[in-house]
Amino acid sequence: QQSNATFLSQILPVMRNLSRLIGTDNLDNNNPPCEETTMEHDLLARNPFQATTFIFQKLYISFLFREYDQMKSLAEQYFQLPFKSWTLIFSTSARVFISGLASFWIYRQIGDIIWIERGQKAKKILSHWTGSCEWNFSNKYYLLEAEEYWCNDDCEHAKTSYNKAIYYAKEHKFINEEALACELAAYFHLSLGDRNNAVNYFTKAYESYHQWGAFAKTSKLYEFIQAEFGFV
Repeated sequence: QQSNATFLSQILPVMRNLSRLIGTDNLDNNNPPCEETTMEHDLLARNPFQATTFIFQKLYISFLFREYDQMKSLAEQYFQLPFKSWTLIFSTSARVFISGLASFWIYRQIGDIIWIERGQKAKKILSHWTGSCEWNFSNKYYLLEAEEYWCNDDCEHAKTSYNKAIYYAKEHKFINEEALACELAAYFHLSLGDRNNAVNYFTKAYESYHQWGAFAKTSKLYEFIQAEFGFV
């Protein structure tokens, strides 16, 4: 019974994220998908290691939907967790990647050096992993590099690194990470006042998210493009 509960506490947050990305989380009010359960919260209270997946998945979805305040709160919780297990390197790499991106975003908002240091630590880890397996990790490393360059106002190097992140994500068939790299590149160009490049990257991000099947995310991005640029 304990094993089943542990398994459910790990898989339910993933299922909730998939439901939100696809856009099925509010379709059937009589059968709400995978709501947070008392069992999950009891497990989290007893074992902080169980909290890693739970908090990370909430951090990931808030980052992807650009919900800054919630994302920042979850990032603060996430970095208080103990990190001692590296047995599942692929899931760990996703956590390092997203938490690093979140850290750079938070740094740009509040300027607290602890956040850029967290992002830099994530980039260093991805650099090491890229040396071992370029196929899986190079696009992630370059996106973190681009975000760090943006934090340091190094615009020319940032542009190069965003394009590398997009290129390697596309070449290595990480369609979701290609979409994310395009979206972040778009926000970067928008911050520079380069609206032509920004809308081009947003369009590429929209197409890639749609190809991935994240229809709720594409809808939100579509609304943002309409509001920001005044056209479809």
